[in-house]
Amino acid sequence: MTKPRTVLWQEMTDSEVALARDADSIVAVPVGAIEQHGPHLPVNTDIVLSTAVTKAAAELTSATVLVAPELSVGFSPHHLSRPGTLSLRLTTFQMIVGETAAAIVASGFPRVVFVNGHGGNSAPLRAAVGELVTDGLPAAAIDYFAPSEATWAPMLSGALNRVGHACEFETALFMHLRSHDNEAVTRITRAKKGLPPRTVQPWLIPGDEDDPITAAGAAWPPIFQADDSGYYGDPAAATIDLGERLFAVVAIGLAEFFAAFAATPLRLGISRDPEKPSISPAIRNKD
Repeated sequence: MTKPRTVLWQEMTDSEVALARDADSIVAVPVGAIEQHGPHLPVNTDIVLSTAVTKAAAELTSATVLVAPELSVGFSPHHLSRPGTLSLRLTTFQMIVGETAAAIVASGFPRVVFVNGHGGNSAPLRAAVGELVTDGLPAAAIDYFAPSEATWAPMLSGALNRVGHACEFETALFMHLRSHDNEAVTRITRAKKGLPPRTVQPWLIPGDEDDPITAAGAAWPPIFQADDSGYYGDPAAATIDLGERLFAVVAIGLAEFFAAFAATPLRLGISRDPEKPSISPAIRNKD
């Protein structure tokens, strides 16, 4: 197959989409959120990051990947106390994920992967793809930063060496993506300056650091209510240079996952006959 002029589904003609389908392209669907991101980042941060990394990874990978239009609004009820947040109900979000996967597979594409950029979507996506795969639809889900976390976590210098919310990691990535926009970078830099590190989960009352939820690995949503700072992590530690280095690492990590996901035969659907297992075959690039 001749290299396509774009990896973006929405910028292709229908005949170009058909060529990508006939080349057994997998389809990556960026998923994010429209929700408050503290005093320094815009409410579209999660979908901007997941979309940018997905596109970069699709251009880097050895697999053939088509990037579908993003699902911008996710499952964000724990942010609704603060202005700017939009949220779908859990069942609505999972229905949209399911209908999107079904439409892509019905169009003839062999596999779908939802690339997530919002923590609140992670568990709903896992549940959704669990049902989709057993129903016979080849759909996976992954957080865009997960494949490379062991590499990028040591690169952080702030008080939280993992993904939080509007944290050092997200702030640095967003600054990198807006590095061409001096006004945006200046605005973010001023807004994050002096923000104290926050390493206690937002579900705790301010001043209380006894957190049995985290200690036990229990489930409780990180509710950001109206009196909350709106972030979790150490955004003041973020820099454009760090964001550039992080972006390169996470894009490569996701690109490698795309290639491995495409090339691996996987069990699919439900088969009660041990002699006739249901398998989603590996996808080989067509020259």
